[in-house]
Order: sequence, then structure tokens, then C-alpha cells
Amino acid sequence: MLQRWVVALVLLAPVWAQLPEAYRVFELARDAHDVGVLERLLGTPGYVQILAARELSRSPELSPSRRLELAERAARFENAAADWLWVGRLREVLGDAPGAAEAYGLALPLDEAETALVRLAAAGVRETYAALYRGGAYETLLKVLPASEVAWRARALDRLHRSDEALAAHRAWAKASDEGREALGWVLLRLGRYREAETVFRGVKGPEAALGRGRALEALGRTAEAVRAYRASGRPEALWRATALLERSGRTAEALPLYRELAQGDSPYADDAALRLWVLGRRRGDVTLERWAYDRLEGGLAVLAGKEGPEPPAWDACVVEASAVPGQATIEQLLQEGREAWAVGEARWWAARVNPTGAWGVVGVLQFHGLWGASLRLARDLPDLPQRCDRPLRYPRAYPERVRREAAAFGLEPELLWAVMRVESRFDPLAESPTGAKGLMQFVAATWADIARRLGVQGATPFDEESAIRFGAFYLHELLEACDQQLVCALAGYNGGPGYTRRALDAAGGDVWDFLRFQPRDEPREYVDRVLWAYAVYKSLYRARR
Repeated sequence: MLQRWVVALVLLAPVWAQLPEAYRVFELARDAHDVGVLERLLGTPGYVQILAARELSRSPELSPSRRLELAERAARFENAAADWLWVGRLREVLGDAPGAAEAYGLALPLDEAETALVRLAAAGVRETYAALYRGGAYETLLKVLPASEVAWRARALDRLHRSDEALAAHRAWAKASDEGREALGWVLLRLGRYREAETVFRGVKGPEAALGRGRALEALGRTAEAVRAYRASGRPEALWRATALLERSGRTAEALPLYRELAQGDSPYADDAALRLWVLGRRRGDVTLERWAYDRLEGGLAVLAGKEGPEPPAWDACVVEASAVPGQATIEQLLQEGREAWAVGEARWWAARVNPTGAWGVVGVLQFHGLWGASLRLARDLPDLPQRCDRPLRYPRAYPERVRREAAAFGLEPELLWAVMRVESRFDPLAESPTGAKGLMQFVAATWADIARRLGVQGATPFDEESAIRFGAFYLHELLEACDQQLVCALAGYNGGPGYTRRALDAAGGDVWDFLRFQPRDEPREYVDRVLWAYAVYKSLYRARR
């Protein structure tokens, strides 16, 4: 049964299982190379406009400039490598070499795009260097760079982790500019050459260099100098690191104003600083400080501190008069015909052109048909609705039967499994991170193989929805067992690894608050915050409505 909120807009009226008329006309015109009909489709509301624009951009009957206009229209909507490759070719034909380099860069890692960039680089088009670098084609960049381009060479070698060569290139770059000297300092810092790094940073002005100098001094054990460098930097990361040094050296009172400064800012450290002030206020018996910090706590860390969780939507205010969602009939016909990509394109086209309520209705259509990942990609840029009426669509119960089954099998609340899955992949079963984590629950290969062995499963892949949910539920169960049911420990372990988490907890004497404050990496703390908030939202939405 449909919920009584925005998805009340979604009326699943019977639709004949056939291709929508505009799309049927498009296929006929495409197959017949009928430019006139394709041109008329450019004025037809819906994603069919984009399909027609892409097809026309390849028609030799149109002028190159017109073809480029249509190719760019399709590429900007789709942001697909193949479309940008075609844009690059047309720009090159029209003599816009820098623009072609930009487009080819957006088409990476396609081989044709890389070949085109090599050709442009040989012709002296310097914009190719940035395009290759942004596209991750570092080896190719090194092959095309002239000897004079020391900055790009240094950056590429650094990305490839060719440490000795990168260091030599950075030394050459440092002779040419302050930017190069600052970059050299960071390379030396990563290589553990702290004295050299401190010397280099000392000779460069600016907040980033001061941050680097502080980190070098901290590594050298020169705490007082490190704190001064961090304060001179003023960057949020620098202030965060300064407060840790001050606390550890027994100068907590000096750390308090820096924590306040961070808590009143808008950096990622604001909520962390507010939480730490709340902890310190309680430990010091400073009721005023405790209340000041408590009032500023937000998100998952606020829930951890005992603050009331998120309010549910005002359900009565979210009831709307049922009406057809823009594009709904076309989306559903395309889905019935097996044209999922076209259906998602249709949803995106309409969501960008209607009012917020209508756009959220389109999201609801996708979710009704189980397109969870596509729906959240669409929802990411949509504005909030009044009375939090968009929240059930931002936090859907994706893959409901599988999640409930696996949560029950491993003694978990389904809301926790949904929360972790949402943070990990936003319900995209094909999600893949730069570090190689894959699928709905974002497993790296080693962890997946270990769980498969323990479950006695063969041939499973993290891109399979059912397997991913089962493995994720098992892993969360195991982490909670290892952490004596301490959720912060388990979540940090899911993100940062159980070994890292156990070492950091032991270093904090088992104190969760000190663990959150003093663990070496920021990512697990931010991850815990995001999952706890999602978990709280899911409970506020669904616990009484299971």
C-alpha cells in the first residue's frame, strides 16, 4: 500500500505495454535517418529530446556547428564519456583545440579520448595536460609532457606513487615557484622526512604552508612550536590538530577557545568540536559550557550524546491531493518495455522542469518500481519540502524484503542495515569507490572473500543485491559481537577496519568519546556521524510503521 505522503501522487493506473508514441516515432526516424522528424522531436517534452539531439549530432546533413550544439546538449544532460568524446571530435573539426581537449578529458578513460589527447598534445595544445591529469591518465601525461613542464610531471609522478622520481621532480618545481615549494613540503611530509619538510614549509607563506609546518613539527615532537604553527594557519584542520596537542599536553583550558571557534564555523569539524566541548564541559563540571555545546550539536553525534532524534514528517501536512506525476505514464510504459535507461532519463528530464512537489513525485515513481539508486541520484539535488515531507523519499526502505529477511537472520534492526547501505552506496548496486569497494555494502575484495569463506558461499559477487545485503548483515553482526554491541565501535570498524578501530579504542583506554576525538583519521568519525543520523531518521520514520 502506498504511503500517505508525496508518493500519494503516484497513481499506478493501468498502462498498455507498448512504447510511448514519441519514442516509437523516434525509433522509426532513427532507423530511417529521417532528419526532419528528429528535428521535430527536439520540441517534444521529455527525454526523447535528448535522444533526438544525440542522433542528429551524428547526421552529416547538418552543419558541423549545429551538430556540435546538439552534441553538447546531449552531453551536458547525460554526462556520459561517449557523448563527450563526440563533442571533442566536433570541437576539433571546428578548430577549437582547447575545447576539444576539455571534452576529451571528460571522455576518459575511453581509449579513443586518450589517443586524441596525445595527438593534441603533440600539436602543442597545453590544455591536454590538465585534461589527462583530471582523467587519471598519469602515465600518458608523463609520455607527452615536454621537459619544461616540471609542475605537471611532479603531480603525475606523485599520483603514481613513484616516490623517488616524484621527489626529484618536486625539487625542480620548487626552484620555480612558491607553489612548487609548498608541494615539495607535502611530499617530504608523506615520505616521513619531517626535518626537511619543516624547513621547506618555513620558507613559504600562507595558511596551507603553516598547516604543513605544524604537522612536521608535531611529527618531530616539537609540540609547542606545532601549536603555534597551527594557530598561525587558522585552517579548521590546523585548529583541530592544535586542540588535540593542547589536550594531550595537559593544556585543555587553552584548547577550549579553539574548540569554540571550530564549533561556531561551518567546516566539517564544527560538529566534532561541539561534541568535544560537550564532553569536556561534563568532565569539568562546567554546566554553562556543556549547555552551550549541547545546543550546537547536530546530526548523528547529537543523537549519540542523547539529544532528541530527528522529527518525523508532519504526516497530515504531507497528504496531498492525488494528481498525475509529470511524465509518470511515459516512465512506466518505458519500464514495461524494458527500457530502464530511457525511463530514468525521462524521470530526470521532468524532475528538472517541474515544481518541487512534482519532482519528488517523480522520485516516488522510481522508488515504486524498485529503482532505488536512480531515485536517490535524482533526489540529491532536489530542494527540501515543507514539514520534512521529502524525508521518506530521501530515506526509503530499499530492497525491503531482502533487508528485513537478512536483518532478522543476523539479529539486526532493519533500520540499521538501511542506514549503513544508504551511506555506503546510496542504494546503487553497481557502486564502486576509488579504493575498489564494490556494491550496495561497499566491500573490498579481501573482506568479501573472507566473509564468503565463513558463510560457505561460492561464486557470489558484491554487485549481486541479495548477496551484498546478506554479507553486509553478517559483517555488521560480527562487528557488533567483537565490539560487545558498542555501535560506534562496530560502525567505525565497518569503515576503517576492525583492526584499526580496536587499536584506536585501546589507545583511548576504551573510552568512546576519546576514541572519537583522538583517532588518527577523520573519515571513520565522519562515517559514524552519518550512519547514526541515517539510523535515527529511519527509526523516526518507520519504527512505529513496520
